[in-house]
Amino acid sequence: MVEAMKNPDNPLKTLIKKVGLLKKVPPKKLGDATCDIIDLKGPSMAVLIRRLPEFSPIRQKIIARKIEDFFYFYPDKGRKLIGRLKKACEKVHEECQPQLLSILVDIIPRNARKEEFSALLPTALRVLESGCDYPRKSKALEVIGQHQGKETITAVIKNMILSIKSISDFSGYQFFENSLLVLKKIGGESVLKLLINPDSDNIIKQFRLEWRDQDSDIQSGVLKLLQTAGADFAQIALKIVDLSDFNLPFIAMIQEGMAHEDKWVRQAAAASMEKAASALEPEMLQRMLSDDSPEVRLMAISSLGGFSIEQTGQLLESLVQKPGETLGARMNALHALYSQKNLPALERLSREPDAKIALNSMGLAALLKPKSEAFSELLSVFSGLNSERAAELQYYLLEISDPEDIQSLIDYHKNADSSIKRENCLALLRAFLGKKAGPRLQRVVAALPEAEKKALELLAVENFA
Repeated sequence: MVEAMKNPDNPLKTLIKKVGLLKKVPPKKLGDATCDIIDLKGPSMAVLIRRLPEFSPIRQKIIARKIEDFFYFYPDKGRKLIGRLKKACEKVHEECQPQLLSILVDIIPRNARKEEFSALLPTALRVLESGCDYPRKSKALEVIGQHQGKETITAVIKNMILSIKSISDFSGYQFFENSLLVLKKIGGESVLKLLINPDSDNIIKQFRLEWRDQDSDIQSGVLKLLQTAGADFAQIALKIVDLSDFNLPFIAMIQEGMAHEDKWVRQAAAASMEKAASALEPEMLQRMLSDDSPEVRLMAISSLGGFSIEQTGQLLESLVQKPGETLGARMNALHALYSQKNLPALERLSREPDAKIALNSMGLAALLKPKSEAFSELLSVFSGLNSERAAELQYYLLEISDPEDIQSLIDYHKNADSSIKRENCLALLRAFLGKKAGPRLQRVVAALPEAEKKALELLAVENFA
């Protein structure tokens, strides 16, 4: 580069000068001007990165964002610039570091030596403690997870607690989920349990035993921090575990939540068990069927549907038939049987004396059968019911029917031999026209005889009215 400066006609000197001129570009135009430099290709990116620390903090952020955008789409083009980016990351203003760290995490190969990431740890911790957005904080978590040093855990937990305020946003949710994975990797089972129940003497003993080779100040920092998390922290953590596509690593959290004194935490733990059924025993949920809280019992019943038919099918069927059990619990058991695709049990329950249970069992069974068979069976039962009972089956008929089935509904109405049957069919037709409205239904109706089309138009007008 020194040689380039001596030669006034050297293209590199011209490039260096162009980069320097970015200091005078109005901030509103700086992003586009930066893209113009990047588009020159060749050594333009290398020069831009090298000179980045020379700009004011505001200009650094604008330029760094454009560099970040480029490497997000073309990470392979940054492999030869890793060293230069690291040097720039050390020299730029702290508000610009999140962008450069994000770039480095994207372009350093995933199979790189741990030393590559360890060198970034101080920057990653600064980024985690900064006020930057959660996507970039998640990049810092990747570095911390590679390092696996327990001294970083307090920073991770502190930011998890802060992220609760943004948990409704995807970035905040993703940061919390990524934080759980990092804690699992570098903290161990006891830390995951502490997230759920930081006041448990047994868990604290386990934690101190597992961390006995760590500084006592680090241990105390983790315990004090978790006790400031708030009552809803454990519930939110278990809810995120439930929604996660990979909740098996968090079995320890689920098990701890099932014994928590807060009923909402127990409910969240019960919900999480459905997806984690392959790694758990149903007996854990069976114990929750006697829980003092009806909310916990209902969720436990629902989660039993995550186990195989052989494991919990008979138990769920007996819950549906259990004398004195609440209707809500029996209905949850029915839907759990449907989750198992337990068709034989649902068909047996469709013969129950309780009409609501029998009809819903019949409807859920229909959803598991071939459509042509299920539709005709349900329609036959539906047409003969009184209006109150017919409403129980209407939902299922609408779920399994297609726009082309409107002719069958019209024929049933024509052949109805009582006023009850005719009224039921008319109610179903009205609901059908609303549910299936669209181009496909329009094509089917257009092919009907004129008298039937006019009758349907009148029903549609009634719906609108």
